[in-house]
Amino acid sequence: MDIKITEELNNTLKDNGFKEEEIKEIIANAESSGQKLKARDGDISIAKGGAENLTVYAVYSPSELLDVYTHKMSILGLTGGELNEIDYDDASEWACAKCGEIALERNVDMTYMGVTRPGPGLVCPKCNEYYVSDGVAKTLKTAEAILEEKRA
Repeated sequence: MDIKITEELNNTLKDNGFKEEEIKEIIANAESSGQKLKARDGDISIAKGGAENLTVYAVYSPSELLDVYTHKMSILGLTGGELNEIDYDDASEWACAKCGEIALERNVDMTYMGVTRPGPGLVCPKCNEYYVSDGVAKTLKTAEAILEEKRA
């Protein structure tokens, strides 16, 4: 898969300490494993990867990288435990590429620097994979900065 990265997005990657190859590897892993979300009404996908203390998301089409966002929070699981009842009233615009289930918008427990709080996530009810949207990631960055400032 040959993904085009615009100069503007490539500069954003560099400004945030990412290499083009790292993002392309996240996408390649998602494509080979099927572990990604696909838009239910188009050809946009969200892949995730990263290290223990950083989750990196790549939003892409078959030909182009559209966005990259990150968060430091670790997702522990669903708020309240198991996904006992599947209520498709909270169906998202995304589906799990691996199993085909519609990803649900559910609260997940997230932790960072010893503080755990619930927040909105995208959850595959079959694979139990967790994702966050770019808007939630921006909110998480603010929360992370506040926690880091308090610990300093």
